Amino acid sequence: MVIHNEYIEGSTVSGELIANTRQFLMGIIRQIVVQPATGTTTYNLSIVNDNSIEVFYSDSITGNFSEETALPFRGVYTVTISEATKDEAFKIGLLAEE
Repeated sequence: MVIHNEYIEGSTVSGELIANTRQFLMGIIRQIVVQPATGTTTYNLSIVNDNSIEVFYSDSITGNFSEETALPFRGVYTVTISEATKDEAFKIGLLAEE
């Protein structure tokens, strides 16, 4: 078992941050973690696979987010923070088992 940590850092502009992961081979995303700069920011989180299919969505998240998953992955994924109530820095982690 190999654990891969994909980290994305960026800031929302007009409430949105869109970023692509590096190329994944194949495996399972075991945990999704999001940390906005402040604990009162509310936002939506979407993850779309390389076939343009939304494979994960959560809305009205406030503050830090952490969810364990068993989400199969392959290729490049697009992670979107949308409708954020503040334009600020976000840290996003996808912890995967390859």
